[in-house]
Amino acid sequence: MKRKKNKKIGCVINKEERLIKWAEQNPYLTDALKMNWLAEHNGSCSISPVSGEVFIEKYIDGSSLKHYDFMFCVMLPISDTTDNINVGNMFALRQWQNWIDDMEASGNYPDFGKSCGDYELQNLANSPQLAQIYENGFAKYQFPARLIYTEG
Repeated sequence: MKRKKNKKIGCVINKEERLIKWAEQNPYLTDALKMNWLAEHNGSCSISPVSGEVFIEKYIDGSSLKHYDFMFCVMLPISDTTDNINVGNMFALRQWQNWIDDMEASGNYPDFGKSCGDYELQNLANSPQLAQIYENGFAKYQFPARLIYTEG
């Protein structure tokens, strides 16, 4: 019995690779940007997908409206004194959030390939958050963002 070969439909795009390449434009990055890896040293930066792709709507023509949620994370020193280190950290992450808003305003989005378009970028929090404090004097700060797009 001969087995049927599966036809390859379209081109498979590595969306995580495209997201990292796009996010490397951020002038506020303090280290090389990695996917799902945040080292415990000053300035380490990462992007972590939150829930993967989610369908918002499916259309009769086979296309769909999706969103891709991700978290920008950075490791920075933290202080238990009245100095301005923690205030500076929050300001730095707000600049990252402002960059997201600027990318939306200028129409600069990750390129998810020819079958995707109609992008919209959103900050999902009005402030960065302190996610975790480590014994080595560093803390993980983060904020979520969302890319909405059509595919198909």
